[in-house]
Amino acid sequence: MREIKKSSKSDLPLVFLKWLVTVLSIVMVLGFLFLVTILGIKIFNFNTTPQNLTELPNREIVIPNGIIETIDIKNKTLTIVVKVSAGHLEILIVDLKDGILLNQYSIKQKKSLYNK
Repeated sequence: MREIKKSSKSDLPLVFLKWLVTVLSIVMVLGFLFLVTILGIKIFNFNTTPQNLTELPNREIVIPNGIIETIDIKNKTLTIVVKVSAGHLEILIVDLKDGILLNQYSIKQKKSLYNK
């Protein structure tokens, strides 16, 4: 009797399917690792943002009504002295670079018994 030879045609789809499953598994694992890495970097950078960005500087500069005594510009700061009333001065110090009010002082003078 003749022997029936097995043909290799039935093995070809099985080899192709094994190869396809292996390649797709590798691509999925690499894609997942890439996604986890990118998200980790984004979350790390989000947590390291400087905290001073949330603080808004006081940009409203209100000069009180009165007589401006002096205006002085030194070291990139503007100093304005305003005489509000007799014995009462307001001093404003403004940063010229950013336009931010750095300090504002109110000075009230009292009459002394020793000064005439």
